[in-house]
Amino acid sequence: MLTASDLLADGKLLADRIDAAPAAGVAAALTTASGAQLAALAIIAGERGAADAVAPLLTLLDRDGIAGKAIAWALGRLGSASNAVEAQAVSALVDGGLDVRENAYAILAALAARGIAGKGLAEAMVARIQAEIDRAKAGGSGLGEHACRVLAVLGDSRTPTLIQQVIDQDRFCDRFELQRLRKSVQDDGRDQESIKAHKAPWQVTFADALFVPKAPEPAKVAEKPAAKAPAPAPKAAAPAAAAPTPMTDEEPPADDGLDEVPPGEEDSLPGNPPPIDWKTFTTSAENEALAAPLRQLAAQLGPLLEQLSVRAIRAPLADLSAQEFAGLLLQVLPQALPPQHVQMALSPHAMQCYKAIAKFLIRTGVATKANELLDAITLVRKELTNQIRQAGILNGPDYSDPDDKPAVAPVAPKN
Repeated sequence: MLTASDLLADGKLLADRIDAAPAAGVAAALTTASGAQLAALAIIAGERGAADAVAPLLTLLDRDGIAGKAIAWALGRLGSASNAVEAQAVSALVDGGLDVRENAYAILAALAARGIAGKGLAEAMVARIQAEIDRAKAGGSGLGEHACRVLAVLGDSRTPTLIQQVIDQDRFCDRFELQRLRKSVQDDGRDQESIKAHKAPWQVTFADALFVPKAPEPAKVAEKPAAKAPAPAPKAAAPAAAAPTPMTDEEPPADDGLDEVPPGEEDSLPGNPPPIDWKTFTTSAENEALAAPLRQLAAQLGPLLEQLSVRAIRAPLADLSAQEFAGLLLQVLPQALPPQHVQMALSPHAMQCYKAIAKFLIRTGVATKANELLDAITLVRKELTNQIRQAGILNGPDYSDPDDKPAVAPVAPKN
């Protein structure tokens, strides 16, 4: 018998048990669950295609937090199992509260990303944009950017114009997100970032809610460290919005302490992919191109990322998509490191290290998805920049790519 409490540990999702759980009994259990338990059940329903869970899930659109996110995610996957999902989500937008509308928009964006949205969805979203603007003008919370996101995922040609309407008429809208959506549609025709996010494995989508078991403290060896040490003990996730301390390009990073996170026994993966040759990386052109103080940091971060990719995403680092690698940096990494080391691992200097690692994997043919790793680093730079702006931090770290900055023109000598 399915018991929701068996799917959690310390309030976090147990990936192995969720993956092994059957769909039988999920629909009935949804009605009495809440919080992370409800999230676990919703994920099972979405993963197993449990059509009988659609009706109870649709009654839970008012849930917030991890439960609301999981319910919307599940219904976005179950849309093909029931034609009622899209219609009910659109209907809920008319007079639903903030949580209901946020979840409904997330469902519709997922349906659009998976190519199973109805032909009338774009027109419904156009109408909703004006309704959200009117709500904002009346003193309520407008969610115009959410409706624009659905249109951007659909690739509707009216999206840029409607985005400008929201920016002009709702002074509390998320301008950074709207500008991102507009650029995505203008550059790619559709919001590819959202599409990839909605198609990502559930462990990536909910990476910040996964339980990572604690490992025993590694034994201290006086002479020489053991070749293999226990896996890193999980720590409380540090908010990505807490921006790292600004550092100049000339300033060497302080002792980052990443050696305190020892490499663990590698989990086995299908096909037993060979480990990355990090010794070769340390003498590679990509690593040599880094400033001298960053080379040691890159040599530490590479094996750490490889280990976390295997454990949290269950895929080799070199096989990750852009969305998966971005999730590894923004969601998994902050949980795996001690809080005092997260700032270093998400600093502008670390971004240079990650780029060098990605270039090495691409040049040596280890990376299997062309430039996806580099695309992920670009996404992470943008996300961290947006978080700094939204937090109102002045003179925060500069996450722009140094390679994108124009070279300084030489100054002619004075006669």
